[in-house]
Amino acid sequence: MATISKQEADAWDRVLDAAAELTDLIESSAIDIDEFDLEELTIFLASHGYTVRSMLKHLKRSWPPE
Repeated sequence: MATISKQEADAWDRVLDAAAELTDLIESSAIDIDEFDLEELTIFLASHGYTVRSMLKHLKRSWPPE
């Protein structure tokens, strides 16, 4: 079994927390996605949070515009 540091474990926990929040957001929409694919997608997005944030930083917080 590979040993990981507390810092690495904490970073992974933050990824999983963000993925859970993304899951809630996607499940609240009308998007129909398989549970496995949803888990893979949200973990991918959460683990690439810096890139995702930089792509979305100029958007307003809600869509569609009110």
